[in-house]
Amino acid sequence: MEQVTGTVQATGTVQATGTVESMDALMLITELFGWIGIGAGVLMLVVGYVRGAFFRGWRETLGVVVLDDAGHRAYRWLGDDNVLYQAPAHEDETQSLEPGDELTVYVNPRDPAVGRADEPTHEGRAFRTTGWILLGAGLLAIVLQIVLLFL
Repeated sequence: MEQVTGTVQATGTVQATGTVESMDALMLITELFGWIGIGAGVLMLVVGYVRGAFFRGWRETLGVVVLDDAGHRAYRWLGDDNVLYQAPAHEDETQSLEPGDELTVYVNPRDPAVGRADEPTHEGRAFRTTGWILLGAGLLAIVLQIVLLFL
C-alpha cells in the first residue's frame, strides 16, 4: 500500500477557525459572567433586604453623652420600661460631642438595652447596591450572549 503525502492550501480557513474559536471563548466568558452575576447578585440582594428588614422599626429616643466609670465616652437613654441604659460611644457621630450633649439614640424594639447613635435605615444598603450591580451585569451578559448567538 502506497502512502500519499501532500499539502493543502486553504485560504481563509485559519482565519475562520480563529474567529470561531474567539467567538466560542467570548460566549463562554459571557455565560460565566451571566451565571456569576445573577447568582451572586440575587444572593447579595436577599442578604441586603433581610439585613435592612431586621433594622426597620427601631424607634428614636433622646440620649445624653456621658463619661463611664473608666473615663470613656458613652451615651445613655431611658427605655420605655423606665430603665436607664448605656452604650459605649464608638461611632464617629459621638466623638465630636462633649459630655452633657444630647443626641438621638435609635433603640431596638425587641431589646431596649440595644441602642445606637447612627441611623439604622442604611443597614444592608451596600449589599443591595452591590447585588443590583451584579444582577445588572449578569443580565447584560445574558443579553450579549443571545446577541452573539445570531452573529
